[in-house]
Amino acid sequence: MNTVNDDRSRSSRRLATRYFEMWNTGDASAAEEILSPDWVDHAHPEVAGPQGVREAVERIRGARPDLRFRIDAVLGEGDLVAVVGNAGRGQDADGTPLVWLIRVEDGLLAEMWTYHGTGG
Repeated sequence: MNTVNDDRSRSSRRLATRYFEMWNTGDASAAEEILSPDWVDHAHPEVAGPQGVREAVERIRGARPDLRFRIDAVLGEGDLVAVVGNAGRGQDADGTPLVWLIRVEDGLLAEMWTYHGTGG
């Protein structure tokens, strides 16, 4: 068992979880701790870097305070993590099934791609 790789994988998965916690709580104060200065969300390229995410969380949570991301699984090793879940309204977030693929670089989330499920 390689403890360094196991720790790095757990750390990458924890970073991804913290990203969605920011959106669910509306508290984006961790953005600088978990996001690369060059962060890009390919589904929303207009939201760049930690400051862009902080502003987006504030703006979107203000308009849709019941928006929730439900995480069903976080999978991956090291520099690539897949988050499987839903985005919707209310506590259960039974909305659109989604998969987010997140690349980690130097211990920070660097970029993300979003894939929409078919729901069937």
